Amino acid sequence: MKLAIQVPIKGKSSTRVHNKNFRDLNGKPLCFWVLDELNKLPLEIDIFIDSEDEKIFNKIPKSRFSRFKFHKREHWFASDQANGNHLIHQFALHHPDYDSYAQVFITAVTLKFEIISEALKTFAENSSSHDSLFLATEETGWIWFKDSPLNYDPHRPHGLPRSQDATYLKETTGLYAIKRDAVLLTGCRIGNNPKPFKIGTEYALDVDTMSDFLEAEKLLINQNK
Repeated sequence: MKLAIQVPIKGKSSTRVHNKNFRDLNGKPLCFWVLDELNKLPLEIDIFIDSEDEKIFNKIPKSRFSRFKFHKREHWFASDQANGNHLIHQFALHHPDYDSYAQVFITAVTLKFEIISEALKTFAENSSSHDSLFLATEETGWIWFKDSPLNYDPHRPHGLPRSQDATYLKETTGLYAIKRDAVLLTGCRIGNNPKPFKIGTEYALDVDTMSDFLEAEKLLINQNK
């Protein structure tokens, strides 16, 4: 299976965490934490930095990341209107020679090579029965969405399960993988028959706010003891 990994990195700075992608995080730029893990993957897997700004690619030192390629996307795909589905679809349209695509986000700073490698292996081994894969954590609790309960019935005496039975999956947004036909058909990063890949919460952090950034500092210190 010929696989390409897309690593989106915006050229414009985050409004919540200034210069987030290249901000120093425990001794190296934030984005290097995931890039270093991806760099350990077999060389037959192609890895692309996906950005609207070539200056981003120039900030990635060739001496450290010589295998990385660059995909320049249109500026609209860096706007607030674009999402992860738009990103992977435009990438697949520009690189149709691959059998499958993975999308990995640099803000998933605690994601490790072992998890990435095992997730991609699981995706390949299950490609005959599943068209996509996503990372998820298994959580417990009672969920409401738009003023309605999702995983229990609060209006029936027996509609309240034991807390340990009120489980649900939460996407980590760290890694997605999808077959070419599925992404071209749906325009999305998750197909019609996805396979969840469960990981621990310590590997599921996504840095979106300063509180996330501070939490990442603590988690990375503990992981690298």
